[in-house]
Amino acid sequence: MAAYIAQRVIDGAYTYSYVISKRPDLQSGIDAYLTEQGKTNLITNTDTQQAPAQ
Repeated sequence: MAAYIAQRVIDGAYTYSYVISKRPDLQSGIDAYLTEQGKTNLITNTDTQQAPAQ
């Protein structure tokens, strides 16, 4: 599942932040797949403690 979602991030169907917010349990697998594919530039900071924009 992580590889499929990571490929969808590579394809541009989803953003990394979106998929990690929905499936944080898959983050390590998604990160590993993106790294294997040479797409570490797609791994972004997903700090969920940010205050909402006003």
